[in-house]
This record gives sequence, C-alpha cells and structure tokens, in this order.
Amino acid sequence: MRRTIPTVMGGIALALFGCSPSGFNTPTLLNKVRILAIQADPAQPGLGESTTLSALVYQPPPPADGADAGVTVTGYSWSWCPLPMSPTNLSQCPIAPTDQGAADQLFASLGITGAPPLDLGIGKTATFTNPFPAALLANVCTNGASAMPGLAGADAGASRATGGAAFSCTNAGFPITVVLVVHTSVGGTAVDQPLPAVFNVYLPTNDTIPPNLNPVVNGITISGHQLDQAGTQEVLRNSKVPVVLDLPDLSAETLPLPLDSNHPFEQLDISWYAECGDFGDNGLGGRRTSYSGDPNDTISSFSLAVQNTWNIPKLEGYAPTYARITVVVRDNQGGISRGGVAWTTGVVHLVDVLSDAGASDAPEADSGEPTPDAGALDSEEAGSADAVQESAL
Repeated sequence: MRRTIPTVMGGIALALFGCSPSGFNTPTLLNKVRILAIQADPAQPGLGESTTLSALVYQPPPPADGADAGVTVTGYSWSWCPLPMSPTNLSQCPIAPTDQGAADQLFASLGITGAPPLDLGIGKTATFTNPFPAALLANVCTNGASAMPGLAGADAGASRATGGAAFSCTNAGFPITVVLVVHTSVGGTAVDQPLPAVFNVYLPTNDTIPPNLNPVVNGITISGHQLDQAGTQEVLRNSKVPVVLDLPDLSAETLPLPLDSNHPFEQLDISWYAECGDFGDNGLGGRRTSYSGDPNDTISSFSLAVQNTWNIPKLEGYAPTYARITVVVRDNQGGISRGGVAWTTGVVHLVDVLSDAGASDAPEADSGEPTPDAGALDSEEAGSADAVQESAL
C-alpha cells in the first residue's frame, strides 16, 4: 500500500561554513581520497543468491595545470569474514583471507557447501553468494559459537581473537563483514598506501520476512534542474543554493517488525558531501539529514530530509570552475543499520554571472557570516561496524 507523505520542495536557508584555502577538512568536504560508502545489491541476498559489492570512492579530479595529481587510487582488494570481527581492529578477521583451509573446515562442520572464498578478488566490484540457510543462521544468532562445532577445530584461537564479540544479529539478519582495501599511491610512486573500510551484509534468518531493499535515488536537483556529470547546470559563486534529493518516499520501506506503531517505516540517514562549501544552518539541513520513519513527525519528516542548501564559496575559497556534490542514503531501524545503501552524484558549473539561460534561476548571494555546520555526526564517521568506516588520506 502506498502511503502519502507531503513533499515541500522549498529551500532551507543556510550560511556558508567555507572552503578554506588552508586545507582544513570537515566531514562533508571532498578534497582527499575517501571511501564514502559500500553497497551490496541486492542488499539482503537469500540462500543461493548472489549480491554485487561496490564502493563509492571519491578521488579529487586531476589539477587543471597538469601538476602532480597527489594521491591516486591504484586498485581494490575484497574479502569477507564469517565470524565476529575484533572490536579493537575492525579490519582484522579471526580467520585470515589467506587461510582458506580453516574457513573450509568451519563451513564443512556446518554442512555448508559452495561457500565463496574469503578472498573475493581485486576488481572494482566483487560478488558474494549466500551459502547459508536461514534456519542455520537463526540458530547461530540464538546460540552463538556453540552452534558452530567446527569453530575450535578450524582455529582454536578464533573465538578469542574476536575479543569476546558476539554475533551481532539484529532484526536485519545475520551480519557477515565485507572488508575492502583501496590501494593508493602518492605522486605516481609504487608505494602502496592502503585505505581499509568494512561493511556488514545482513543475511536472512527468517525466510518468511521480505528481504530488505536498497533505497532508490534518482538524482539531485538544483533550481528545478537535475544535475548531470558534465556540469551543464550553472550556479553562482558566493550563493546559497537550494538542493533537493530525488528520493521516492517508498525508499522508506514498511518494516516487517516495527519497534513501535509510531515508526512503521524504515528510518533513512542522508549524508551530503561536496567539493566546496558546506551545508546546514539554524538547526535545519546540514551535512546529515534524516527521516524518522514516523509519517507524523514534522521535525524529521521525509520532505525535510530530502532538502538542503549548498553554500557555494567565493572564488578565493574555491578556484576550480566545476564542483561535485554527492549524497549517500542509508536505511536503519531504531538506529541500527539494515544494510541498505544508495548514492547519487552530480556536477555544477560555478560562475560569477549566470548566462541568459540561467538568469531566472539565480539564487541569492550570500552576505551572511559563516556559521558552524548544523549536521549531526554520520554513523560511518562514528566508526560504526554496521556501516562503512569512512576513511580519508
């Protein structure tokens, strides 16, 4: 059943936080290589179903003057871990990806055949096929390591290596951890500077519950025009630019197991990033907006969550002619990740004076004083193992 949620396509007034030439970084600012998100598609693969793993990796564009490009991405390495990760080292699995024999012994003790190798390859994307029946995973969620008789035989130190961590099963399902290492080099050298991130894929523990889906994002709109990758949309420098995320309200799925009747839908966390400027003012908008899952909530409503204002700096704050904006959407239930992720990105052309074609869309120039970002801390920046651990070089 489709629900009706009012949508208000209005701008939220914000003030410029800045894009300082000093190189000072804020979480919303894209100026270094960063892993912003990882997605499994489909988000919750059933028994025998494959999911494609991909990453949103930001890399600054090469300098226009042909200077050294600085840090560049040179490759990817994917692996997965079937056991709880150490709480003190979220990139370290108790069974190393190179110890496939130990993993095979563990899977054999569970009667599992056809499990994917722990090493998922070195492509830009990877594939994981779920080999686990839902009933087996439900048993592990209930009984922990005692439901895995081969654990000690596979690796006597495995349970100790997790630091006592339990299988963190939630309403979303059984979590297996995907580990991505993005390999980078500086100045074209052969020296690898690895950039790791982790992400949980939640496997079904109940076949009667519909699987979780990724949110659907269709683009970013500024002044009624959807952005493209060529930067055909002009935007004035030193201006406040209302932006709207094209996110269908059905992206907030009806929860099969709602925590309470006031929150029958998924909560959505929306993270905003840009190559210049900032977001948020007066407690509205910001580097993260969210929908509470309550259709009657006027503070964290769906219509407010998809709106923001991008504050574009002066030429002195950002010299390039084009700037990219990126938005990441994650779903959760009661603040606990459900594993659904989606993103979209677009480019604008920064100008001092709009052309005749864009004159009617001119935003107001920003004459206010800079104010701090009003957005809340993003889950990935807080180091949550239920979302990607965003990293920066």
